[in-house]
Amino acid sequence: MKRSAAVLIIVGVLFLIFAFTVPPYVTGQARTIPKDLDLTLVSESPQGFTRSEHIVTSPTDKIDEIATHVESTFTDAQGRTVANITDDVVLIGHSRYPVIKPTASISGSPADSSNAVRTGLHYFFPANTLRNSYPFYDIVLGEDYPLDFVSREDNTYTFYQHLRYLPLDETHKYSVERTLQVDRFSGIIVSKDEALTFHGPDGDDTVEFTYTAETSELLQKNAHDIDQRLSWAKGLDFFSKFFGLLLLAIGVFSTGIFRKGQLMSAVNKLRS
Repeated sequence: MKRSAAVLIIVGVLFLIFAFTVPPYVTGQARTIPKDLDLTLVSESPQGFTRSEHIVTSPTDKIDEIATHVESTFTDAQGRTVANITDDVVLIGHSRYPVIKPTASISGSPADSSNAVRTGLHYFFPANTLRNSYPFYDIVLGEDYPLDFVSREDNTYTFYQHLRYLPLDETHKYSVERTLQVDRFSGIIVSKDEALTFHGPDGDDTVEFTYTAETSELLQKNAHDIDQRLSWAKGLDFFSKFFGLLLLAIGVFSTGIFRKGQLMSAVNKLRS
């Protein structure tokens, strides 16, 4: 075998090995919740309230399980804290769903619980979000309810949910209407509008929350960065496979095995 043919074959094989290892790794990392996330999401209300959600993630002893800790602080127009909700849940890194284990705890909410099994999405959607309904966990009710796909604009999917007069206790009921916009590739919620209504004996109290422009811009940037990594990995996968197969084919052809009589000779040797 010619030296140049051997080099081409070896390089072609190396390209293929690269194609089947590096791009899938990059894609998997991009589609998994970061284990060192430190993110603050701010929502404002026409009623003068502000909600600040501080999300921190950390690794666990399981490779694809991410501990997620969220501190939600609600302040009034004077900056006084009116409520604090602490939420701890272990999420599956690639799917963003909670693990099916008693690891979820929440305090400061009517749905206070500890070491509970939780289902439903809340802070993230799966990468490669689909156009269907997803179970969405409500931190006030402590349950998940369907959140329905309603429209698409480019790579952004809009989901909608409207829950009415669900009981909180013997005297109060709760309604919520929410619209979420999700980047389909990264699963990042880039926009969130919610109207929470508490029905009591003395009447109804409604508070609306919408991500601030700064928060939406930050989330859009994060989604764009992940989308770029996914696009880069896809292109790298294609070109590395293309060049690998091309070099492999040229190398094999350069050995002369396809010359007249050479191929049959090689086949006969294999048969003998």
